[in-house]
Order: sequence, then structure tokens, then C-alpha cells
Amino acid sequence: MIRRTRPRPRSIRVLVAVVLFVSFAAGEAVAQMLTVPETEALVRASYFEGMPEEDAARIGPDGAERLIEMLFDPEEGRSHSHILLALGLCGWPDAMTVILGWSSNFSGVATFRQITTFDQVATLNQVATLDGLAAPRTGEIDRDTFKAWQALPYALGHLARFDRRAVVHLEALMNAEAPSWTFRHHRGARLRNLARRSAATSLALTGLPEARRALDRAGRDASDARFEEHLRNARALHAERARRGAR
Repeated sequence: MIRRTRPRPRSIRVLVAVVLFVSFAAGEAVAQMLTVPETEALVRASYFEGMPEEDAARIGPDGAERLIEMLFDPEEGRSHSHILLALGLCGWPDAMTVILGWSSNFSGVATFRQITTFDQVATLNQVATLDGLAAPRTGEIDRDTFKAWQALPYALGHLARFDRRAVVHLEALMNAEAPSWTFRHHRGARLRNLARRSAATSLALTGLPEARRALDRAGRDASDARFEEHLRNARALHAERARRGAR
């Protein structure tokens, strides 16, 4: 004789479902945070389509602390571009200080200490007038440093989701003079064009209202027809990102 199992009361079924969900969510929360060795492996790996953003977002405080050590270690130069991006993606509270500290020797802009002192500024120049400027780097730089410099605007763009001051620095990069250093055939106006286009694209990708205002201000001052076209495309991209964020 086959005995039929009596159905559980609804209240018990609901309780079991809640317990299972909480247990699963707790397990996921633990699984989401990368270990320090996993963080190191993430930024040291080579990628064909870019570092996985969802993995970088899982970097925890311990991993972020390790990334700082690596960023200021010349032996880890090959990973510096990924480290900058990872710091921006994980949104670590002190990422702004670290990223601007690393970048302060590339151009005559305010040091990272000054940026982190003021929460609300209209432009980076307002901060720069309050104290001295960082000494810009000169001479030929190596390939790893050049790649890290190229990653800088995108790192700030990712960080802007957590720290809106990143928008201020992106606008400064977009309007800065040409760097005084060189990398192979990249120099002067060519470097300036690379920087301002990357900064404009990074501003657009944020979808933030502050970023749109920065793009509009750049448009009023643009004298380069090709950069003007790039700005139009950046504004269209920003509008699309803003619509996605509003959904």
C-alpha cells in the first residue's frame, strides 16, 4: 500500500523558501568577494576583450589594499593599467586618492591630496589655485606606463558611479594641455587628442548629469572639427546611458 504524503501547510512552505533564499543569498554574498590571490590573478591576466568588469566589482577591502601596493610597485608595471581599472570598478572608498596620486606626475594638475580635501568644486582649476601644482613627468615613458595612462580616464569613469569627484578630474583631463612626455611617435598634440577623446568617452559612459554638463562646456570651447564630432557622438552615447539608468 502506497502512503500519500500529506501536503505541507502553506506557512511551512513559505518559511522553508525564505530560509533557503536567505542561505543562498548569504552564500552568494561571501562568494562575490574575491580573495587577495584571486584579485592579483585578475589584474595580472591577459585579456582579448578587456578585464571582466563583473569580477573586478567583487574586489573587497583586502584586495583593494593589495592593488595599491601593486600600483606603486615598479615590478608590477605590466599590471598597472588593469589595477587602475579595477580600483575604479570596485568603488573602494579611497580609490580616488590612489588613482589621482598615481596620475599626479603626468600633468601639472592639483595633487590628489588637494582633490580629496574639497567635496564640491566646479572645476579642477579652482582647487589648483589653492595650492601648488604637481611636477609633470618629462622624457620617454615605457609601454606599460603608457597603457596605464590610457586606462586612467576609463578608471575614473567607472569610479564616478561611486565618487562624483571623478567627473571633475575627467573634465580637467579633457581640457588639459598636451603632456610633456613622449612614447614612441606619441607626443604633443597627438597625446592631447588621445587624452581628450578618452576623457569625453569616459564622461559619456557615466550617464551622469554632471558629466553631460562637462561635455556641453567642452563643446562651447572646441576648435577642432574632429573633436567636435567626437563630442557630438559622446553626447549621444551619454543620452543613451542616461536613458538606461532611468529605467
